[in-house]
Amino acid sequence: MDAFALINASSISAYHIDLGTLEGHLVAVDGNPVRKMHGRRFPIAVSQRLDIVLSIPKTAAAYPVLAVLEGDRKQTGIVLLAGKGQVPRLSGLAKAASPPLTLDLECSLRAVTPLAERKADRTHVVNLTGAMQNYQWDVPPLMVAEGERVELVLANQTVMPHPMHLHGHSFQVVEINGDRFAGAVRDSVLVPPKTTVVVAFDADNPGWWAFHCHLLYHQHAGMFTTLRYV
Repeated sequence: MDAFALINASSISAYHIDLGTLEGHLVAVDGNPVRKMHGRRFPIAVSQRLDIVLSIPKTAAAYPVLAVLEGDRKQTGIVLLAGKGQVPRLSGLAKAASPPLTLDLECSLRAVTPLAERKADRTHVVNLTGAMQNYQWDVPPLMVAEGERVELVLANQTVMPHPMHLHGHSFQVVEINGDRFAGAVRDSVLVPPKTTVVVAFDADNPGWWAFHCHLLYHQHAGMFTTLRYV
């Protein structure tokens, strides 16, 4: 078994990680352990991280691990070489364009160490609004108090996906489109168009923290606010 960590450091692009013929086990997201998920293809939004354990056969062969651009045929990646296998020449284009990222995997992820069950002391509804040129929020700072359980209701009213990132805290995905569950603990979550995602965290790190869309041009256009302790 071999393990590797992936980070989507792009400022704009999401990918599908294609393991080809290898068997992969997703064991952590954004540095937080999840119950093992088996698969050969995993989505990764901007700023998200995946820890994947691979089973590599002992027979001599080459095993491409590719990142396929969302909505496109463009692909790049690495080739894992077992023994004296031959490395083939790979095309920079997949056979077909990849689909948009969904929350199918997110709905199935479960934290190894979830938040303790507790009612929210404070809830902020954050409407993700804007158009292609203007993502200026009408969102004041999100006020919290130390020790509170806080829930953020992220309602995407746009036609664009938004990978939302909170500084200074990890949160748990607790609801997607009205379905409640104890999902993954992470610090970046994708909110697809016309979708509502609810995340919860304990206010245990006093300060003044950024909360924003991780698509750089959305952030620069105004999809940015702060979390502040009172």
